[in-house]
Amino acid sequence: MARTRLFARLRRLAQLTHEARAAGCADPQAISAFVRTHSRRAFTQRVILGAAAAAVAGCGDGDGNDGGGSSGSAGSSGGSGSATGSGSGSSGGAEGSSSSGGADSSSGGDTPVRVAIIGGGMAGLHCAHRLREVGVDATVYEASDRTGGRMFTARGMFADEQVAELGGEFIDSVHQTLFDLADEFAIELDDREDSFDATTLRDTWYVGGVAVPDATVVAQFSEVAATIADQVTMADEDDAAYDMLDNTPLSQWLDDVVPAADYPELHAILASAYRGEYGLENDEQSALNLIYLIGSDTPDEFHIFGISDERFHTHLGNDTFTTALAAALEGHVLTGKVLTTAADRDGGGFVLGFADGESVECEHVVFALPFTKLREVDLDGLTLSADKRTIIDELGYGTNAKVMGGFTERVWRTQHSASGSVTTDLAAQQFWDTSVGQAGSSAIATNFLGGDQGVASGGGTAEEWFVEVALNDLETIFPGSAAAYVPSSAVRMHWPTHPHTLGSYACYRPGQWAFYGLEGAREGNVHFCGEHTSLEFQGFMEGAAETGLLVATAILDDLGIMASPRAREMAARKLQLPHPAVHGRPSTRPRWAQRQRVLVRPAAAALARRR
Repeated sequence: MARTRLFARLRRLAQLTHEARAAGCADPQAISAFVRTHSRRAFTQRVILGAAAAAVAGCGDGDGNDGGGSSGSAGSSGGSGSATGSGSGSSGGAEGSSSSGGADSSSGGDTPVRVAIIGGGMAGLHCAHRLREVGVDATVYEASDRTGGRMFTARGMFADEQVAELGGEFIDSVHQTLFDLADEFAIELDDREDSFDATTLRDTWYVGGVAVPDATVVAQFSEVAATIADQVTMADEDDAAYDMLDNTPLSQWLDDVVPAADYPELHAILASAYRGEYGLENDEQSALNLIYLIGSDTPDEFHIFGISDERFHTHLGNDTFTTALAAALEGHVLTGKVLTTAADRDGGGFVLGFADGESVECEHVVFALPFTKLREVDLDGLTLSADKRTIIDELGYGTNAKVMGGFTERVWRTQHSASGSVTTDLAAQQFWDTSVGQAGSSAIATNFLGGDQGVASGGGTAEEWFVEVALNDLETIFPGSAAAYVPSSAVRMHWPTHPHTLGSYACYRPGQWAFYGLEGAREGNVHFCGEHTSLEFQGFMEGAAETGLLVATAILDDLGIMASPRAREMAARKLQLPHPAVHGRPSTRPRWAQRQRVLVRPAAAALARRR
């Protein structure tokens, strides 16, 4: 699943290219025409009305399905909170929810707690909610002074009461768990598509000093799409091919399959997109990161419509979700609790040690925090497999950062008829307009960075970076931006150095797709949840939300307690194939493409009908 708007667009182009070929389009011009004529709005109308897809003139006798279009952008992940480290979790004026545990009789020193959940982000809070709603004694321990983890909304910092997201930003149409939670807690979601019209340029790809038109990207991609699709099939069906592609650095793969000499624009766009998509430099990533996300077998119509559209945003800010969950858990969420040790207890269960000297005993322990933080905990006395210890110690994480600035007007819209979504080979890498769908005429531009630039953006002040790097590039792409900038408005979230995360979201390094499906595998009564443990939505708020649900499901099964009707319905959709959070270590590696076909596409269809 794509985390950035640019990559979502590339994936849709890939899917439409496959469909154009299936419809009989052979040359790049015919494929480009197919893509241009298949708008997502027309497709959505046909889905709702149940009409048949129309054939495209000039593309043989095959039928075409509408897709394409464009959508809202996405930022860094939501996910697990942290219960290790030091210092405050608050920054940039963002608001969270905190709760002290004095009223919770189960959280005293050396007092048994049936389930101890380490980390108060989306994953840990959702897990606790599903347990406590049916009477299971569960307590959340969060290291920082707020709940929410990487769902972190900045309020009161920009004009017109507009909010910005320091962490996870956008919600896909296939993020079922978040839609279910929005229904449960009456959380309003905004459809960002409602803010655009047919004249709005949705994506600006600025490479080599010029804006690259879609037709150029499609024409170049059409020449390599079949290779990528073949590699998806090879990786899913052949373990040797899987290992070979996994161990190939993405930079090498780009040079081999999309050489800059033959595909200069596409090569530059993909190279730039992936620094933001996963957050590490391309020579530090596995080639499978691109192959699986952009490659696809021939898609069905719902696959095109639903996947990676980054279409929705929470009206009042994304941490509305975690604040609501924390409120439902009042008295059972402890902040400022830094985990230092976890060990087996004589006779069964576990003993957890915290920096304040408290010792807690429990029957189940749930690690709902990033592995960047879990690897700081003394786990020597805890029974874990060698593979699990390796994954905890080595799993890659992105170095994404966000720097946001305020503007008196949306220059990219008012003067350039563009959405403000940009991917470029300039130093700033990527932008999007965070104020889309929000009231007022002012604007917030988010500069999203990854790789070496993500690290570099943490130097100096937020204002210095935004003015000297981001605003300079934005002015180059959209003249007039500098004049509309509000001085001293810059806000930064630097996830690589944030004390409770030390990274943005999981990113497989070369060879680390061998970890796929093992991160979240339970080991006895030791459980793991968070975006990094999701098989379908790693790096997303949905990944955190769904894995918290699934761990709660596993614990309730162990205890012989029936989950709530809502939770059972939610979990059933996720468990059509075995999941390591519930069923433990898989006997064979999960097949990524198979899981997409079985789990994600039906989700897209269901949500299309629902809307």
